[in-house]
Amino acid sequence: MLPLPPRESFCQMKKTHSLPILLAFCIATLLPLRLAAQHAEPARIVSLSPSITHTLQQIGADPIVAGRTSYCPSPLEGNTSEIVGNVLDINLEKLLLLKPDIVFCMAFTKEETRRKIEQLGIRVKNFETPRSFEEICEQTIEIGKLAGMETEAREIVREEKRQVAEIARKAEAFEKKFPSRKAFFQIGDRPVFPVIEGTYMNQYLEMLGLSNIVKDYKGGGISKEYVIEAAPDFMFISRMSGSGETIMREWEKFPLIPAVAKRRITLIDDNKACCPTPVFFRMTLEAMAAFLESAL
Repeated sequence: MLPLPPRESFCQMKKTHSLPILLAFCIATLLPLRLAAQHAEPARIVSLSPSITHTLQQIGADPIVAGRTSYCPSPLEGNTSEIVGNVLDINLEKLLLLKPDIVFCMAFTKEETRRKIEQLGIRVKNFETPRSFEEICEQTIEIGKLAGMETEAREIVREEKRQVAEIARKAEAFEKKFPSRKAFFQIGDRPVFPVIEGTYMNQYLEMLGLSNIVKDYKGGGISKEYVIEAAPDFMFISRMSGSGETIMREWEKFPLIPAVAKRRITLIDDNKACCPTPVFFRMTLEAMAAFLESAL
């Protein structure tokens, strides 16, 4: 930023009616300030992704979340953020009235919606669904940077990585105890939808030394016969908004499945397991490890 000229110099410019000089001075002085304001950290955020909203809350950025979807977590005490729609359909007029500096979104936000928001002159940051715990951590740090809370985000990531590594280290005892460690993780029904390889949710199994029975998945779900034939030693069933308990009872009718015969079947909180944040990943891994430990 250029220093202000001496008072007498400024007065002299006025006396000589040097408009070009005054104009050049204003541009040189004020334009850098305007550009700096445009590149300042955002003060208001609209999040169209439940997992991103959770991440923002976990790093302490909830106070600057001005808008969210009806599927996002409720605002924390003291925040009055507005609901701008559900995950698929967004009220653009309501979003615009919130005057956000940036809009965060993920897989379910329609490309057309993202494009319209950008046409309104609002910055949009779209995140791909993370495929690993490491990608979850990287996204968390990026969200922290964009929210002006990079330090807090890095601290969360550092601590969660430490705890996840410790859980994985302790899981080595399971490998010695259970020679056969085939596992099945169900996250949907009718048809049966499993956790598949190449996803961050499969890392829950990998980090605990378990082997996913679902190989070469082609999409469209799998049959119960597939699961019965694969004979998993452990079964994890997502709660699926309340239907998980009924589904687990249905599986318990098949005692030929080792996991059923040995009562190694349990429910998993999908609100955390299916929500990619470092905190929820660690909490899910912790719960699954505790279940395995109880089977020792």
